[in-house]
Amino acid sequence: MAAPAIEKVQNVKRDPVERFYRPELDCLRFFAFFGVYVCHTLTGDPAYYAARHVPFAAFVAAAAFAGRFGVDLFFLLSAYLITELLLREQEQFGKVDLRSFYARRILRIWPLYFLGILIGVLLPLVDSSERFPLTYAVAFVLMFGNWMLFFRGAVPSAMLALWSVSFEEQFYLLWPAFIAKARGRGLLWACGIMLAIATVSRVIFLPHALAMHSDVPIFASTLTRLDPLALGIATAVVLRGKRLTLRWGTRLTLAAAGYGLWIAAAYYTRLTLAFMLLGFPAAALGAWLIFIAAFGSVGAPRWLRYLGKISYGLYVFHGLALYLAVYLLGGVHTLKAFIAYWWLGLGLTMAMAAVSYKYFESPFLRLKERFARVKSRPV
Repeated sequence: MAAPAIEKVQNVKRDPVERFYRPELDCLRFFAFFGVYVCHTLTGDPAYYAARHVPFAAFVAAAAFAGRFGVDLFFLLSAYLITELLLREQEQFGKVDLRSFYARRILRIWPLYFLGILIGVLLPLVDSSERFPLTYAVAFVLMFGNWMLFFRGAVPSAMLALWSVSFEEQFYLLWPAFIAKARGRGLLWACGIMLAIATVSRVIFLPHALAMHSDVPIFASTLTRLDPLALGIATAVVLRGKRLTLRWGTRLTLAAAGYGLWIAAAYYTRLTLAFMLLGFPAAALGAWLIFIAAFGSVGAPRWLRYLGKISYGLYVFHGLALYLAVYLLGGVHTLKAFIAYWWLGLGLTMAMAAVSYKYFESPFLRLKERFARVKSRPV
């Protein structure tokens, strides 16, 4: 595998109104969502595939289950972009405007997030199979939805995926204030500390997960999922002022290696000390390899960039879309019905996300532009 060419850009004076936008990262956003969608629609049980005489049943099951690590890629992307934009703001203006940052995050995240919570609360009123208890609703409103999953476990709700938004909001609350005070080496030291906290926390919380007979407490806890955030932050710091150029063969190799790590992590997922020490870091490293494989590439298709642009809506609405697909099809009992369910769910997800972005999110995004110190992707 050819070594990447890293070119340092020296003495570049940036235009204060220059936009920072990397189209290839939008493509990664869609890939992250699609991984989650695959995980939520295809079983990760090898016995299911073996019973249907699917070749390499264990591998197919692991490849499907590996999509759950799409959230690691989401976390890594968020950490990279937030850190990069705040460092650029610090460079251009001499400081970080925390009020403007929080205004931007509120306008971008909160409207769709709270709409999702409202949907989660209303669905049980028309369908008793859906559950979103008041304690969960309050926790999600307070941005502690992931901790409710840690203490109480998952409930059958079409909007439960919002736990990861709670996780990211906790990161957004604390990290900008740290960047405002710290510099390069300090940020890298912070990344090392975050990796250590994540590892120790997984070991400490392992007995709790065993008692609940579920890895949800480990998968959803803030303290145990810091690995991809740390890698995203470190990448932003290390690649500051540099251009990374890779051959397409190298990019494909890195992407394959990254997804291979996801598959391995999915295959060996167990509530064991070994997986706490190696499995989650491997999943985060896989997300980083996929990120690097795409970073700096050109020629991303417009349709893929668009799907990345609406990926927040894709993620929020996919559970609801799958719920509606089952309702519209009257159940999923045959292979033909499953195929219809899978494609109908994906189509409904894209339709709802597109409508949401154009008519619901865009007004908030245009308002968000007023608080942008460093311009990013145009609305």
